[in-house]
Amino acid sequence: GNQVRLALSAAGIPFEDVYPTCGFPPSEEQKNTWMKIGGNITTNIPMLEMDGKVYTQSMAVSFAVARKGGLMPSGDDALYITDKLASDAEDFRTASYKCVTTWGASQELADQFVADVIPKHFENFERQLNESGKAFFVTDELTIADILVYDAVVNFGTNREPNALDGFSALKEWKGRVESNQGIAKYLASEEQSSLMYFGPETLKQM
Repeated sequence: GNQVRLALSAAGIPFEDVYPTCGFPPSEEQKNTWMKIGGNITTNIPMLEMDGKVYTQSMAVSFAVARKGGLMPSGDDALYITDKLASDAEDFRTASYKCVTTWGASQELADQFVADVIPKHFENFERQLNESGKAFFVTDELTIADILVYDAVVNFGTNREPNALDGFSALKEWKGRVESNQGIAKYLASEEQSSLMYFGPETLKQM
């Protein structure tokens, strides 16, 4: 759900996080309540209530916020690139989830993630950024594509391996541009953001 928070922040849309009343993991009663609100019989979180409507599923929620907040590019080519980058970001998140040692992944998988998986995906991101010839991935202005890639690169990459951007100067500079967005900068400096749980370097080391 962090990509949703980043999108809301960039769009200047105020939001409030609401957590399970009994903490995590949520109870069956809490899940049933979410099902009644969201309608899905599979999963309903992250869930966003905006303008009297309810939105579920991370990518769909992110795109809804982007359309509402002026972060969605226009034109068939730009929209295709956005969808493509969203899928690339999701591929990296999926690979990252597979090697969380604190969830039982082997040290071998964690080491492979650092040595092979991160460089491969980051090279692919940087290639597309350079080929765009723009300050951001799709246009010269921040779009939802940048937010989705940023969430993947940072929360599933550099937070786990702080040196992950070494050798990717264009991607590192782009990261700085994303973080200079007024709304995102304010969110990243907030107590709310610092209180969230993130994957850190400990998720790549077996205890």
